[in-house]
Amino acid sequence: MDCITKRFKNQNLNVLKTVGKGTYGNVYLCEKRDSPQMTIVKDIELNIKLQDHKQDIANEVKILSSLNHSNIIKCYACYYTDNHVMISMEYATSGNLAEYMYQRCPNLLQQQEILFYFCQVLLGVNYIHSKNIIHRDLKAENILLTGKNGVVVKIGDFGISKMLASAKKTSTVIGTPYYLAPELCEGKPYCSKSDVWALGCLLYEMCTHKRAFDAETLVGLVKAITSGNVHPIDLTIYDRSMQDIVDAMLSILPDKRPSIKDLIGRMILLPDIYTVYLDAGNDELLYLKAKQFLYK
Repeated sequence: MDCITKRFKNQNLNVLKTVGKGTYGNVYLCEKRDSPQMTIVKDIELNIKLQDHKQDIANEVKILSSLNHSNIIKCYACYYTDNHVMISMEYATSGNLAEYMYQRCPNLLQQQEILFYFCQVLLGVNYIHSKNIIHRDLKAENILLTGKNGVVVKIGDFGISKMLASAKKTSTVIGTPYYLAPELCEGKPYCSKSDVWALGCLLYEMCTHKRAFDAETLVGLVKAITSGNVHPIDLTIYDRSMQDIVDAMLSILPDKRPSIKDLIGRMILLPDIYTVYLDAGNDELLYLKAKQFLYK
């Protein structure tokens, strides 16, 4: 029995397949040996560099375990064994939003479809912001889909999220380059408004199937981001209000960007926010809401 299999069996888990590989370890789809429940397990090797951050990892897991929201991936448990830390999390059965979007190419998503998914993202981010947590890597690949026909959104991959002390800001440059806010590119302090910028990039991508900011080099990307200029979305397909929301979230100055609570109060979003909020945790009701666009 190889060391990986043995390590997982010691935690009552069977490895079904490898679903991802990262800098510090691999991600596996597993099943519990005493139940039919499947789980995603991040297996992080505590090398010399990470040993110094063992307590940070433990704190991060503690934070994740404390989160309880229908649009946030649940963190089940954390195991320390053989110089590894294994983090067991909820398994999203229907992939992620990036896969969902680009499977539809060249057809764009309908506005109602975008609002249905985006409002769930907003509710999840609103929850973590209320806990003084910023995600710092919001992107389509980290918006996971589950439930009947994949209509339930689950925000995942909090591996680089950070707990904010009250009134404290950080300037650590971290996250996916295409979604970096201008203040991060310039090494300036930032707070939860950097997540709002990332959501602006996400909404733009949902409307266009293109990145809001793109370039062949990192220098070019930084220049594009700090200019803040994006091509408008197609207003023959989407309402002007959609463009207004994108423009507001992609304001160069963080103070000019709306908070998540401000966004939730926008008239174009309120009906879906209301419906999704009332149906939270009920996959069947969300599925019935989504049927209007699922089969078109």
